[in-house]
Parts: sequence; structure tokens; C-alpha cells
Amino acid sequence: MKKITLLILFFVASLIGYSQELVTNGDFESATTGAWFGNAFNIVTQGSNNLNQANVTSAGAPFDVNLSQVIDLQDGLTYELNFDAFTDTNTGTRTIIAGLGQNGGDFTSLTEQPTLTSTPQTFTFQFTVNYGDNVDDRVLFDMGAETGFVFIDDVSVIEVTTTCNNGVQDGDETGVDCGGSICPPCVNPPSGPPTTPPARDPSSVLSVYSDAYTQAPTDGFQTFGGAVVTEIDLSGNGIQQVTTPVTGSGLQYQYFGVTPQFLDLSAMTNMHIDFYFEGNPSAPGTILIVIAQYSDGTNIQENFDVTALAPNTWHENDIPFADFDANSGNPRDEIQQVIVQVAGADGSITGPFYIDNLYFHDNTTIGTEDFTSNNFSTYPNPTSDSWTITSQNENIKTVEIFNTLGRLVKSFAVNDQYTQINASDLSSGIYFAKVSGGNNQVKTLKLIKK
Repeated sequence: MKKITLLILFFVASLIGYSQELVTNGDFESATTGAWFGNAFNIVTQGSNNLNQANVTSAGAPFDVNLSQVIDLQDGLTYELNFDAFTDTNTGTRTIIAGLGQNGGDFTSLTEQPTLTSTPQTFTFQFTVNYGDNVDDRVLFDMGAETGFVFIDDVSVIEVTTTCNNGVQDGDETGVDCGGSICPPCVNPPSGPPTTPPARDPSSVLSVYSDAYTQAPTDGFQTFGGAVVTEIDLSGNGIQQVTTPVTGSGLQYQYFGVTPQFLDLSAMTNMHIDFYFEGNPSAPGTILIVIAQYSDGTNIQENFDVTALAPNTWHENDIPFADFDANSGNPRDEIQQVIVQVAGADGSITGPFYIDNLYFHDNTTIGTEDFTSNNFSTYPNPTSDSWTITSQNENIKTVEIFNTLGRLVKSFAVNDQYTQINASDLSSGIYFAKVSGGNNQVKTLKLIKK
């Protein structure tokens, strides 16, 4: 059929090359193919030509009427979407949403909203995938926001080869396929980890992510807003590399499940986080830490305006809760989420950012004398019923037993060089005994309940 062409291009034509077709049955000539799906999938014949027809009779959300196909896209590459589309003469004009996106997760997408008329047009859009490779991709058409017919034909998605993805340092790039005026910033990860955190009593620190301390049990972390998180190794120390394509994207550590097991920060006074970011973000570029309380749904949060900080260096931050936002005095005994995200009108931090040593503590450290001035010991360990704790030099004053979430589960005075702890009422797992002796000497013992 004769068609009018509407071209919308985002790259200089002289820099573009093309590769293989990614869409199956884009011309809808194979009526039985299972590649297309969605409630708008409906192949019809007009003359000798097959195409897809959808009739929206009631307007609602755009995705209420949709047509999609799973295709294989790669993060960081640019793709060209071509398709023919029109409406009927009674409808006259209407819009649709067309683009590429995720076929799962939070369904992040890159879209345009072309206006259809009763005259067939060819639409051409280019998109650079920036939401990661953690779920399948798709080509999508959402049509439910307006009523009227939508006819779609000759759908094509092809990778576009530019100076930014050809494997060669060309154009004004500062690295291979990165830097310069049009390519994404070159990744410049830290050359080494941040400073090793100080020795702390295990009962006085709750670690979210750090190699220095035992991590509090968690339901794991989730990404949102298309963020991509990759753990990389620096000199034997793991750090998290976080790529955030849009405002509000990031990751969250979760402390709830079928049986809620919240993080109790009521005894903690400080939060610590080390972060490193690349590039020079335009204002406002903010890393935001949100701590979500379960019992009343309130949050406390701390913002780091990275536009005021030097890029490409570790920033090691230890912040008292009193310095958080106006909600700093809110309860924090049932923390269900610890969230790290970017905020700001410009969309994201330029380049990835990196985090390490995200933990909470009560602002005390352990000196060497705490371990050497007395000789506390425990046996049997592991145990199924009880532990015995002994002291060689002086009386034990108190014993406090904490679980790995930092909750105090037992506490009692001793005033003897020997004490026995009943473990039969405790669940299997790891515990910490904070043993206090004379002259305020303290030692923490790791206990294992079988």
C-alpha cells in the first residue's frame, strides 16, 4: 500500500549502521504465529494485505489494550523501531504509545506517543536501552487511553550501530564506546575499597552491607526504577555498583517476610555508609537513604547532595540519627526497609555510583585491652541445650545475649566466675554474648545454637 513517511531521528545519519531484524512476523502475514501477544492481537486482511487491528471502545489506562512481542535487547545499545499505523475515517485522529521496554520487573519502558490519522504513516523512533538486562525485553504498543480503531503493520526493530557501540574508540570518545559529546560516560570504578571500618562489638553494630561485620539476616535486596546492581571485588572486598537510569531508582534491603523479622535500630545511634560516584552530576544530584518503620509507616531519611562533593573518590559518612531529617526522633525498632536511591530533577547521578559499609552502630569501638585483660571462654559451642561461660581472673558481672538482628534476648547479673545459660528456649542460629567483668572490661563471644 502507498504510505506517507514520518521520520523522527535522534542520531546523525552518517554515524549509523544496521544489523539483523529482531521482530518475528512484523508484517502479520503469518496469522498463526505465537510471537505476538496481548488483548489487542487481532490479525485481519485488507485487500491482499494482513495487518493487526484493534478497536478500543472504552478509554482507560493505556496498557488496558496492548500488543507486545518479546525480543532480545542489550543494555547500552541503540535500537530503531519502525512501524506503519493509522486509524479509520470515523475516528479521524488518535494517539497510541509505542516503544521498547521490560517484559517483567517494574515494566520500565522507553516510549513515544505518535498521533495517528486515517492516512497510513511510517513512524521511526530510536531508543538507547538504559534499564539493564535483568528481565526480558519487548516491543510494545499501548492503545487503551483513547477510543477508536488502531491498525498496525510492518513492525521492525533493528540494532543501530553508532560510534558508541562499535567497539572502537572513534569520534570524540575518550574511551572505547564511551565519553565525548554523545556517548555515555566512561565507567571509572574505584581503584580500591574505602577505609576498613573499626573493630566493633558485634552486639553494637547491625550491618546491612559490609565485609567488616556479620550481615543482619535479610530477605535480600530488590532494585526499582530500572536500577542495575552488580557486586564487584576490590582487593578482596565486595562493593555494590549501582546504575540508576531515572530519578527515584535504586535498591532496597528488606527485613520482612511471611514472619516479620524487622531490624531493631532502637539501640543504635549512628548510620554509616561509604559511597563513591563518577562524573559530574548537574544539580540537583542526590543520593538518598530512607529507613522505613513498619509499625506506623513513617520514614526517616538522609540526603547527600553530590554536586557539592568531589567525584571519583570515596566519601565515608558516619551520621548520628539526630542529624537526619525532621522525623529523626521517630521510632526505629521495626525497620522493614533500608533504601538507597537517587533523587533530583535531572534523573540520575552521572555514571554509576558505588556503596560499601552500610551499617548502624551505637558509636562504640572495641580496644585490644577488652580482649586481653581477661580470659572469658564458653563451652560447649555449638550447643543444643546450654552454654557455660567462665572467667579466669575475676567475676563476671553481667551477660547479655543478642541475636543477629541486634535484639536483646536474654540479660542477667552473675557476680561469679562461672555461669550457665539456658539455650533450650532459643531458636537455632547464631547469637552473641556480651560478657562484662570488673573494671568495665567487656568481651563478646559468638554462640551457636544447634
